[in-house]
Amino acid sequence: MASTMRTNELFEESRNYDAPPCRPGRLLLIAALALGSGMATNRWLYATANQNFAGRIQVEMLTVRAPVDGILQEWNVKEGETVDPNVLLCRIGGQDLVRKRDLQQQEVERLTARTKTLQAEVDVKLHEHLRTVESDIYQVELQTADLLQKRYFHELELMAWRDQREVLATQAATPAPRKGTTQTETAEEREEKLINFMLKEESAVNAIEATDAQLEICSARLATLNQQKQEMQERVRQAVGLSEIELQLEQSKAGLERLEIELSQQLIHSAALGTIANVRRKAGEYVKAGEVLAELYLMQQPYAVAEIPTSHSHRFEVEMPVRCQFPNGEVRTGVVTQVAVSATTTTRPDEKPTVPLKIEQTGALWPKLPIGGEITVIR
Repeated sequence: MASTMRTNELFEESRNYDAPPCRPGRLLLIAALALGSGMATNRWLYATANQNFAGRIQVEMLTVRAPVDGILQEWNVKEGETVDPNVLLCRIGGQDLVRKRDLQQQEVERLTARTKTLQAEVDVKLHEHLRTVESDIYQVELQTADLLQKRYFHELELMAWRDQREVLATQAATPAPRKGTTQTETAEEREEKLINFMLKEESAVNAIEATDAQLEICSARLATLNQQKQEMQERVRQAVGLSEIELQLEQSKAGLERLEIELSQQLIHSAALGTIANVRRKAGEYVKAGEVLAELYLMQQPYAVAEIPTSHSHRFEVEMPVRCQFPNGEVRTGVVTQVAVSATTTTRPDEKPTVPLKIEQTGALWPKLPIGGEITVIR
């Protein structure tokens, strides 16, 4: 009972106790610590949710080279100027190709006129020669037709004498006389007739063989004449010199075509929409074929290259969407289109190896930024 009363007294004393007031500096310190802790926690949470990496803006570049040797006549565009496809950039001269082209064109025209003249001469002479050959062919064809008719008659004659000989041989084998006859032929008469029929038959065979030989001669002659007729045009062309002139004409046309190609190569045009940069040669300088004259930046197709530490490279893959923050604070979207297969190392021990990523724009167009300008890539 006594302990209970003591406890109540202590409780009453604690309720009546007034705590000393807290100093303002202490309150300010507590508030600053709380604010700093909140900001640190917020930054830690943001860092764990978003990883930032430095990137640089790049564009594809085309090299403008001299296709032929010569003197750079003039530039039709200025450095930094944006040009459309197929726009004339510059012209190379100094080889007097225009004059050579004009002379070659005149030679082609001269040879063309000469070819027409010789072709007319070929037509006239060919007509005369063909008329003679065709007349010979006609005569051979007539002779062949006559021989064929003779051969037909000789074949009929052979058949007739052969039939007569067979009938006589049959009669000789029959001793009894035929009915209706008044007398019979003697054996000597039948033998004489049989020999006569055999001689006639042999004569017909010889006539047929002779006719066949003549037909072969006519056939060979006709083949020769037809071949001459086919070769006549080429022979006449060669005789008047047309084939040689045609060859010269083809060579002149080929030379003219080469000069036209060289002239077209002297005119250098833009291969795509881009901006002219890094002009290396001035007008009046001699350039060689393949020498770099300038560069063409495809500013309409920018992309970013980000160097990702190898410790974070496994977090990126092709077709992965990312965000790109530009210096003006604007944020655009992009997509990873290429991940390097090897890391980039440096000689400095304090720098870690990195893996380059290529990021192309998606969605809204990226703000304009100089080539090499830095951006922040946010995963």
